[in-house]
Amino acid sequence: MTPAPDIVGIGVCTVDHLVTVARMPERNENMAAINYDRQPGGLASIALIAAARLGARAKIIARIGDDEAGDYIRRVLQAEGVDASQLLVEPGSESHLSVILVHEASGDRSIITRPPTGKPISAKEFTREDITAARALFIDTLNDATLQAARWAKEAGMKVLLDPALPYDDIKPLLPYVDVPIVPEYWARALMPEDPPAAVAERLHDEGAEIAVVTLGERGAVAAWDGGGQAFPAFSVDVVDTTGAGDAYHGAFLYALLQDWDVPRMARFASAVGAMNCRAMGGRKALPTRHEVDQFLAANPL
Repeated sequence: MTPAPDIVGIGVCTVDHLVTVARMPERNENMAAINYDRQPGGLASIALIAAARLGARAKIIARIGDDEAGDYIRRVLQAEGVDASQLLVEPGSESHLSVILVHEASGDRSIITRPPTGKPISAKEFTREDITAARALFIDTLNDATLQAARWAKEAGMKVLLDPALPYDDIKPLLPYVDVPIVPEYWARALMPEDPPAAVAERLHDEGAEIAVVTLGERGAVAAWDGGGQAFPAFSVDVVDTTGAGDAYHGAFLYALLQDWDVPRMARFASAVGAMNCRAMGGRKALPTRHEVDQFLAANPL
């Protein structure tokens, strides 16, 4: 019998085609790539792989096409220890693809996506028990599936973590069911352009979040919770590619939530995982194990 997952995630899975370039191409320019790789991507996929590498049992609920890209997504998720038994295949549809240009010197990237042609997951395609068997839920957008899952999770006393792929006004109906919104800086700036990121974290906490976090890339993160608020610096690493750093942070924070640590320890742990993931190309190659994170933190006190 398969053990119940610690974390269940609902989201879009992608295949990322990563191309390293010396500089971003000019119009009509034909230039050689320095490196190429293919890896799985998507907010939920990388977050769950990150949590699985750290030692959590993770399960994904998502849809893929019946194409080679969909087969690749399933194979890699399974190889990473993520339960893909509810990775649903839509006949005749194409899976989500992304082309990511990675600037060699800085690790910055530009992303071009081809959205999936299949329909989104519906709430009718999973049961209450599929959600509440876990201890935490990861969601990244608002639709009938994520809203129903979040309601069930809240009723069951699970932790619900949100990485919003939509603006505040669009995602707002989900927020009453979310314990931990972790939002990127551009999202926070769009919500409160005249205020510092810490004010956005405080607002989300005041609106009901148990812990609210705004991630700031190389400048770290700020968080607000019942015990107060704090800024957390980023760790310094040799950056190869920043793809998936935020997703790794979310996966690590999910893992940390399950350990019942205090907020500063959770934020520091997640920051370490996000930074460590920047040491190699793509969203998952440099994702660490728990032992590797512990070693990194011991060697890099902040």
